[in-house]
Amino acid sequence: MQNSAHDPLSAFQEETKCCGCITCSKETRDTFAEMMNFSLLKDVIFVIFSVSNFCTSIGFNVPYLYVAAYADTLGISKTDASYLIAIIGGANTLGRIILGYISDKPWVNRLLVYNVCLTACGVSTAMVPLCHDYKSLAVYCIAFGFTIGAYVGLTSVILVDLLGLDKLTNAFGLLLLFQGIASFIGPPIGGWMYDLTDSYAPAFLMAGLMIAISGVVMFAIPPLQRLQARRSEQKHHTEHLALS
Repeated sequence: MQNSAHDPLSAFQEETKCCGCITCSKETRDTFAEMMNFSLLKDVIFVIFSVSNFCTSIGFNVPYLYVAAYADTLGISKTDASYLIAIIGGANTLGRIILGYISDKPWVNRLLVYNVCLTACGVSTAMVPLCHDYKSLAVYCIAFGFTIGAYVGLTSVILVDLLGLDKLTNAFGLLLLFQGIASFIGPPIGGWMYDLTDSYAPAFLMAGLMIAISGVVMFAIPPLQRLQARRSEQKHHTEHLALS
C-alpha cells in the first residue's frame, strides 16, 4: 500500500489548505500568514502609523454619508446637495493625481505632505458647522476631497518609506484590519450623535478631530526616527570600542 506521506496528491492538498479548511494556493496561504503577523506591532513607528490610520478611518466616511443630509437641513435642494458628493469625488481624483505626482519628486518630503494634508483635512471637516450655504459647503467638499487624497494615495508609499519594501505586505495587511474596524464604527457614531443632538454638527466635529489627530500624531515620527538612528549609532560605536 502506497504511503500517503509520499503521495503527490496529498502533498498538493496539504499545500493548498489555508486556515486548515479553505483551499487555496501555497502562495496565497503564505501571503495571508504574513499579513496577519502581529510581530510588527512591536515597532513604535508602525504603531503610531496604525493609530493615525485608525483615527483617519473613523472620520473618513462621515462626510460622504452626511454632507448631503446636512445640506438638506440648511434648506438646500436635494439635487444641489447630491452635487456635493460629486464635488468630493472630482476633487479627490485631482488630489490623488497631483499629490501623487508631487510626492514622487525626490526633493519632496512625502511624510510631511501626508501629515499636512491630513491635518488640513481634519480642520476643514471640523469647521463644517460654520458652513451655512451651498457655496461654503462646496468649498469644503473641494478641500476635503483634495486633501483626503493623500490618505488614499500615499499610505502604501509612506509605509515603504518608514518600514521598507520587505515589510509592506505585513504592514499593509494589519493596516487594512485596523481601517476596516474603524470604518465600521465611525459612521454609526456619527448617526448616534445626530440622534442625541438632532444635528449633524457633532458628527462632523468628531470626524474632523479624528482626522486632524491622525495628522498631528504623525509629526512624532521624524523625531523618533532620529532618536532611533542615534541609539543605533551609539550601540554600533559601543560595540566597536568593545571589540577594540
